[in-house]
Amino acid sequence: MDDINGDLAVKLFDQLKELYFSKSPIGFEEFLRGEMKVLSFISREDRALLPGQLSSALEMTGGRIAGILRSLEKKGFITRKTDVLDRRRVLVSITESGSRYILSRSEALETKLDMLVTAMGRDNTIKLIDSLELFVNVSERIFENDGDIRPDE
Repeated sequence: MDDINGDLAVKLFDQLKELYFSKSPIGFEEFLRGEMKVLSFISREDRALLPGQLSSALEMTGGRIAGILRSLEKKGFITRKTDVLDRRRVLVSITESGSRYILSRSEALETKLDMLVTAMGRDNTIKLIDSLELFVNVSERIFENDGDIRPDE
């Protein structure tokens, strides 16, 4: 890696850390961690899931998933039921209360993002969206190919 790319990589890393650890009350970070990460994933999948599927998809340990599921179940946001076809398996589903909670948190986040879009302006927002889309797509291609990608792809 040359010095220019190295410097840019450091700046990108610093900015991503700044975004991740930001104390600003945007609220999107809540969807990236803990209970909300698990609950929003279950909601998005819209089907019963096994705890192992959650653990694998969300890259969390089985113990961490088990603790989160216990907490979400106590709050009434999910149910855990024994699979009738295989009694060794437990299926996790979102409840109506859990769906309403995700919806309310999503709507609150959308309201804040609308304020940001207004403050940033349409053109800057479009540039940000395009850049984030490119970042995600290139990242996925790089890591699907074990880092074997040329910059012009």
